[in-house]
Amino acid sequence: MARAGAAVWHDVGVPTPIAPFALSRRGLFRLAGAAALSAATVSTVAACADDEISGPALDSLTAQLRAARSDAADATAASTVIADYAAALGIVAAQRTEHAAALDTEIARATGASTNTSPLATTTTVAPVAPPPDIAAVREMLTASARSAADAARNESDYRAGLLGSISASCTVSALVVLA
Repeated sequence: MARAGAAVWHDVGVPTPIAPFALSRRGLFRLAGAAALSAATVSTVAACADDEISGPALDSLTAQLRAARSDAADATAASTVIADYAAALGIVAAQRTEHAAALDTEIARATGASTNTSPLATTTTVAPVAPPPDIAAVREMLTASARSAADAARNESDYRAGLLGSISASCTVSALVVLA
């Protein structure tokens, strides 16, 4: 029993007052890490600004761009006839479209010219329409695209190597997990 005039103990968590600008050791490390990451990002962007592209490097990125567009079109076509995989093929098509956009942006940045092609053809010949690929064919295309992007990444550095490595990883996941 509590004595008269004595403080009564309450078993309640009481927040510790922290000075508004005081940092814990962990908070200080987080702040230092964020500053280092920001500095690395700024230096990478600055380095990429002066990076010109031509010859084999341009050909490699252009080949990756064509493959991304082709894979997106094939996944879209397959999704219209394979109902069981329609949602998964839609994801693959969206990702490969994003890859094409990222590659197009990088090529345009490095060369100063866009690689977008107009959907309107100036010729009147019509190519025969091929049947949509089956799931196995889409998996094979994605596996080939992953291998090709990984090979291309080995010949690049900095942002382009990361972009191509990311594309390779995405294609591998799409082939082995999304379309499993």
